[in-house]
Amino acid sequence: MNRLPYNAATASYLFHVMIMKFIRTLFILPFALVLPHTSAGSDSPVSLDTPPASLEKWYKPANKRQVWLHTMFRLRREMQAIGEYAEQNDPASMAKWIERLDKDYNKIAEMVPEWEKAIKPRLLPELEMFARKGDSHRVGKTLEMIQRTCDDCHIDYQPLVTAIYRSPHYDDISVKTLDGGEQDFEDNMDDLSKSVNQILIALDDGRKAKALQAGQRLAGQLKNLGDSCNHCHEDDDYPRERILGTDTRQHLEDLQTNISAGRVKDSQKLMGEIAVSVCARCHNTHRIVYDLRDALMP
Repeated sequence: MNRLPYNAATASYLFHVMIMKFIRTLFILPFALVLPHTSAGSDSPVSLDTPPASLEKWYKPANKRQVWLHTMFRLRREMQAIGEYAEQNDPASMAKWIERLDKDYNKIAEMVPEWEKAIKPRLLPELEMFARKGDSHRVGKTLEMIQRTCDDCHIDYQPLVTAIYRSPHYDDISVKTLDGGEQDFEDNMDDLSKSVNQILIALDDGRKAKALQAGQRLAGQLKNLGDSCNHCHEDDDYPRERILGTDTRQHLEDLQTNISAGRVKDSQKLMGEIAVSVCARCHNTHRIVYDLRDALMP
């Protein structure tokens, strides 16, 4: 098997592959949104319907908390608890969780009135009755019916809801520039790309001073980019450390050392590693979903 040398060519090749995959995704996406498809082992077409506008106010940034998500998490936990206590034939414990399930299940129609007909509140009194009688079999069957109402909604809406409301958006985030100003993410990404290419061009042309200057600028730009992480991740340092932490800082220091020593191939190899461990890793986490959201939103 022939392998590309792990240098600037590798970084260029990986970037080209990422771009081609993204273009292919955007080409296929419109057809996926309008044409029903069938999941493996199922004869039911899966539609991707636009969720009701009223759902937006239960997600960030319209809401300070992810109210909808936490409601869904509670529903899943409540149904699991009821199922487990049904297997143990424990009516008292089932009653506690059924009361919680009743409250959260009915919240769906309160929060999103357009989905009132999608739920079946009548199932909750039946569930309570079967639990009180100790009829674990009927409890299980009723839980399955409730779960089916959840699954039907998820099949229709979950993909688009995830893309629209659970993907990042950076319109309100600014990144500091090296001269003390501020810029949006689009301009920041353009400047980062220019610095990366200036390093590679200078290395290829044997212009050591230019490569050192661009490398120093890239290190400063990445530090400023990392400072913006806490806008979303708040006091959590792990996301920044994972991508722009100790290893990345060491790579950038080693890059300057290799450039200064005239080790062109080692410098190119490090640029390839930075492209994969920083650029590609961050894009795979943030940009793919962001671009999908951008394509879906009017």
